[in-house]
Amino acid sequence: MKPTYIIATFKVLTTIGFYFLLIITTVFLFFSLMNATGSKSFNTPMFKNNNYKVMSFSESKGKTEIQYSADKQLRYQLLQNEYYVQINPSTPFGYYTMLITFIHLLLGIFTLWTFRKILKEIQLKAPFAGKIVPLLKYVAAVFITADLINVINYIIFNQYLHQQMPTMGFKLVSEIGSGFIIGSITWIIVAIFQRGVELQTENNLTV
Repeated sequence: MKPTYIIATFKVLTTIGFYFLLIITTVFLFFSLMNATGSKSFNTPMFKNNNYKVMSFSESKGKTEIQYSADKQLRYQLLQNEYYVQINPSTPFGYYTMLITFIHLLLGIFTLWTFRKILKEIQLKAPFAGKIVPLLKYVAAVFITADLINVINYIIFNQYLHQQMPTMGFKLVSEIGSGFIIGSITWIIVAIFQRGVELQTENNLTV
């Protein structure tokens, strides 16, 4: 496939993703405000949005016996310390979880918007455009910021769980680290791209 077709395809995909995420964010904000201002019970289907997977590190919880396959080539074990907790959206901590989710959605929208601008700036005849460098820096900063938010949220969420149920030893299951890795790789790409811009500028001056 030609590079022009690849860029055109990514332009379409990022545009679709941008507007789709924009709609999802609007719908999320609408229903979150409805839940926050209402008095929803824990049996309400809307509460599925407030489910969080946690692990219990209490001494009273543990694992079942290890089971083996017939030919002993694999083994499996049922974990008894995984739970799903639900946060009441009309409580202060419910407002907090809504805010964290909303921030992540906004970061996603900003990232897709930035990618759209990058794809518009790319020119195959002169690929190293100076305008792309700050846009790539924004993308790297967003990924790192998202992971920092996850770290802070992990600490706050676990403190809240300990206050509510101290005997259960709940800890939030959260993915942390991927944002730092992607952000760092993007910063490396920025450095390489910036050098490409300098070389291209020097080449244009000599010509």
